[in-house]
Amino acid sequence: MPASVLRVGFLAIAVSAAQLVVCEESQAQVTRGFLQTAPAIASGEELNRQPDLWVMEIQFKQMRMTWVDITDPETGETNREQVWYLAYRTLNRPLATRQQAEEDQAPVIELDPVPSQHRLIPEFVLVTYDDRESEIPERIAMDEVIPEAVAHINQIERRRESDPVYKDPVSIIQHVPDAVPKESDDQPWVYGVATWRGIDPDADFFKVVLKGFSNGYFIRTTGDQPIVWRKVLVQKFLRRGDRFDPNQREFEFDGPAQWDYLPDTPSLTGE
Repeated sequence: MPASVLRVGFLAIAVSAAQLVVCEESQAQVTRGFLQTAPAIASGEELNRQPDLWVMEIQFKQMRMTWVDITDPETGETNREQVWYLAYRTLNRPLATRQQAEEDQAPVIELDPVPSQHRLIPEFVLVTYDDRESEIPERIAMDEVIPEAVAHINQIERRRESDPVYKDPVSIIQHVPDAVPKESDDQPWVYGVATWRGIDPDADFFKVVLKGFSNGYFIRTTGDQPIVWRKVLVQKFLRRGDRFDPNQREFEFDGPAQWDYLPDTPSLTGE
């Protein structure tokens, strides 16, 4: 076989190998966009029951992890800790009018008014579980305000100085903004981030319950005890990894986010 043909063949193989490496590196990179959208949804029954109902649209990125030097305020000692975080943005969307709801749904008896907020006060709960089918909680972790982590995450997530700042769940508290239709030229997103530390490094299945993005509620009486159930958003995740060499590329969405109602109790388990 002529040497020129051999050189061409070797060159083709080298080019193919280089393209494969580039492809693998590209796939290994973490996508920084908002990959998941939970639209603002309300049923006719909800609108009939609660005329002042508001629901936020939420877009969020994949769950991620990073290492942060965190200083203990009591001892002054600094330790490097693993922090899981969920970056998101939210916007109030208009819902169907009460008249439209009444056309599609028979009237229901309105509940006695329950104190409900008209302020955006996010709260995030991360629930780990061992069995994907039963989802029996193993550990329930509230998000923490970690200033060092939020500052570090903003360095990671903000590609340009003009990019919006991600706020922690306390700094982001505000009155519920006016509803903005999707076709509007102005989309004033509110950007935030929830952070956790001390999560089980062997957790394979978990979900995040996002509270405070709607004032939806209903009352259910168990025995003689009335319990308020609040509208929340639930996003499930998979993590195909372990405590050894943890990597944020291990996180995956486990289906779309779902609006649901959960009892207004700290445990989220009804206990």
